[in-house]
Amino acid sequence: MKLPLRVRLAVIATLVCGLLSSVLSVVSYEVLARRLDADVSTRLTELTEGLHGYLRFDDDVPTVQYNANDSEQAAFIQEATRYYQIYSTATGRLLFQSNGFAPLGLYLTPDEIQSYREQPRPFDIETDVGRVRISNSVIRDSRGREYLLQVGVSLRTMDSALGRYRDLLLWLLPTALALAALAAWWLSVFALRPLSVLATAAREIDVRTLERRLPTRNVHDELEDVTVAFNETLARLDHSVGEMRQFSAALAHELRTPLAALRGEIELALRRSGGNDAQRSTLASQIEELDRLTRLIDQILTLARAESGQIRLTFVPVDVGALAASLVEQLEPVAQARTIDLRCEQTGTVVVNADAGWLQRLLLNLLDNAIKFTREGGHVVLRVTRDAGRARIDVRDTGIGMSPDETSHVFERFFQADPARTSGNDGAGVGLSLVKWIVDRHEGSIAVNSRVGEGSTFTVLLP
Repeated sequence: MKLPLRVRLAVIATLVCGLLSSVLSVVSYEVLARRLDADVSTRLTELTEGLHGYLRFDDDVPTVQYNANDSEQAAFIQEATRYYQIYSTATGRLLFQSNGFAPLGLYLTPDEIQSYREQPRPFDIETDVGRVRISNSVIRDSRGREYLLQVGVSLRTMDSALGRYRDLLLWLLPTALALAALAAWWLSVFALRPLSVLATAAREIDVRTLERRLPTRNVHDELEDVTVAFNETLARLDHSVGEMRQFSAALAHELRTPLAALRGEIELALRRSGGNDAQRSTLASQIEELDRLTRLIDQILTLARAESGQIRLTFVPVDVGALAASLVEQLEPVAQARTIDLRCEQTGTVVVNADAGWLQRLLLNLLDNAIKFTREGGHVVLRVTRDAGRARIDVRDTGIGMSPDETSHVFERFFQADPARTSGNDGAGVGLSLVKWIVDRHEGSIAVNSRVGEGSTFTVLLP
């Protein structure tokens, strides 16, 4: 399953932030550990070298001589002599061991003493009280005798600081990751908000509203380039559709005259046909087809003029209930001829601000469509009510109905349902397109609910 762009951006941003936070945490921990380790090593070197200046030897007996009244010397000596011991390199004998060093249990063999004498290097040991770093250095007395001096410094403070810092990072990383996820989601929503606005505006543009354009922000970014390119495409499409509408209107207008002439010639031939019933039936059928073609041309011409903006509506208060009752009364003979029960229902007075002529045409097209697709003995009901401050018009029939796929295309121009179920109906698929245009111009909405074999209900809501 492919995730939406917003989710993908948030996930990628979260992963990047998590990776950067992890790398930064590891790097910062390593840098801190190295700096603290370097500081300890530097301090150990200072203690070792400083202690060299205070040590005195008298017949292999080391003593530390310093001014006890000097607080700085006293503090230094106290720190330097906490962990230290002295070996004679000549005999390998331990000459002195501080009280702090004794519990460490570190005793060197003669070979180890010689090894550290040749290569005086520091080392770390693990003890019950934590790690201790010990330095090795060679010191000579006034007679040239050599001694191995070991000075130690506790690493417990450094290890404790690093441990607390590590624990802090382990707590902060999940929190930072959660905050990064929230921030990434917010940023993705914020970054894609202009795109959502454009998508909403684009969905409102169809073939009837090609004059609209997507809003621009004047920020000169990539999204602005897409908007400008889309608006330029809309302009070209609007121009092309306008030319096609003009062509359709011109063609429909030009066809009306020859069709009228052709109908007149057929009527004249029908009068002269005498008693030839077969010829009269053929001519009458041709006249019906010409009438059907003429109605189709009139509808196309009207729809083309409407969509091109040539038709202006005049809005006045209209009593929808009275208009509906009048139309039902006019169409009742047509319904009775097909034994269809046609009736009008209304609750109270419903008045809307509308163009009376076009509203009448809307109702007439819906009723004609309902009667056309309702079998003999069926029912057609036109109901006018109020719905939350709006006028609601329901045209319900018990006709053949439509499938969900057909209802999704029913308002498209020239769309017709399955011919196998609509045989005998002379519709051209233009009437409902005109109904949709009328509803849109009145800033209303129209919906259809239909089931195959059970009938359809067209619902119009007008402000």
